[in-house]
Amino acid sequence: MIIVTGMPGSGKDEFVKVAKTMGFLDVHMGDTVKAYAKKSGVPLVDREIGAFASRERQAKGMDVWAKRTGESIKNPEKTIIDGLRNTEELEYFRANFPEAVVVAIYTNRDERLKRILKRNRIDDVKSETELEQRDNRELGWGIGRTISLADHMIVNDGTLDEFKEKAREFLLTQ
Repeated sequence: MIIVTGMPGSGKDEFVKVAKTMGFLDVHMGDTVKAYAKKSGVPLVDREIGAFASRERQAKGMDVWAKRTGESIKNPEKTIIDGLRNTEELEYFRANFPEAVVVAIYTNRDERLKRILKRNRIDDVKSETELEQRDNRELGWGIGRTISLADHMIVNDGTLDEFKEKAREFLLTQ
């Protein structure tokens, strides 16, 4: 199992796409959040989903999304978990999947904003101010610590093809 962490727009989804071409199963923690948000009638926009995720963490524990996501894991040996946000989630995964490896994807904020605006997802931020707010929310959850505690880091500061090659090289060693 490989667990991916990184700030929004850093390249986590591109890493997962490469892994899928190599036979890995993809489990997004964000999809778990969105599914629960939808069931609860939360509008599927970044600010609302983020607020819902925070409320659930406050009410049920910081590792609530890891636990809910962990329930769907069928084959940990060939699974990529995307969306690790805090140390409690990290502790949950390490306790329940001790062979898991954590990889952090790093990209600077200016480049992340360009990428986010280009991909134009419905639930994405739409401005520098919104990205700063989202970064602050995720840093408040503890994502900076998960990045610093990762077993490996991939710096995504070149072209998409260069990053895909870095991802492939990393995945071949796992």
